[in-house]
Amino acid sequence: MPRVSHHFVVDRPIQDVFAVVSTARFWPEWHPATRGVEGDIDHSAQLGDKITEHVTIAGIEGTGIWTVTEHNPPHGMALEADLSFGHLRIGYELTSAGFGGTRLQRDLDFPELGPVIHAAMENQSAEGIAGLARLVEREVPAPAP
Repeated sequence: MPRVSHHFVVDRPIQDVFAVVSTARFWPEWHPATRGVEGDIDHSAQLGDKITEHVTIAGIEGTGIWTVTEHNPPHGMALEADLSFGHLRIGYELTSAGFGGTRLQRDLDFPELGPVIHAAMENQSAEGIAGLARLVEREVPAPAP
């Protein structure tokens, strides 16, 4: 199963970063594939929450229902979806970095769908993680000097 992994380090407290990362209403703001979300989206995700995501990947539109399958605040969570083309899993791992900062790693596992889809997943995930870092910096106040 292919995987794309990206990370960032931000000068924000881990619990606040987790709160933003785990709130699905933000997905359309930071991930270029996400066109809209419904369901359990207005709070930090909880185990068993379901989130419907409308996406466009490599010009292909689709809808998937994600379920939160792992939940370990503020250190991580995972979501899984079974779609017509296979099983997907997104994992977020957060660790403390430096004095009050956070390192976030995002791993996306998806079925083998050919080089065009793989490249789109890689590119959109890279763009998305950069957008997520900007969102966290905007939503979470910087620590006082």
